[in-house]
Amino acid sequence: MPASGSSRRTFIKTVGVAAAAATCSRAATATAQEYKPQVQKKLTQAAARYQDHPKGNEICAGCPYFVRPNGCVVVEGDISPNGWCPIFTTFSPFDRGAHI
Repeated sequence: MPASGSSRRTFIKTVGVAAAAATCSRAATATAQEYKPQVQKKLTQAAARYQDHPKGNEICAGCPYFVRPNGCVVVEGDISPNGWCPIFTTFSPFDRGAHI
């Protein structure tokens, strides 16, 4: 019996490894062939809690998501350079990529 149990375990391991390898290679191939960048959907001004006036010293024109003259990468519609929303950030465009 031990030989039969051992060969059964070996068979299951072999089949499992082969199935996993086949699945992984198929998935990688399908992903590479079917990859299409998705268009980033913007938030509505209401969802972003956008306001057309600054919050203290924070203004849209100082945020890397702001697109001159009156746009935003994250929020839809006309955006005032003097506006503000909670998505405002001051990280350096050189650290994470500029949206200018």
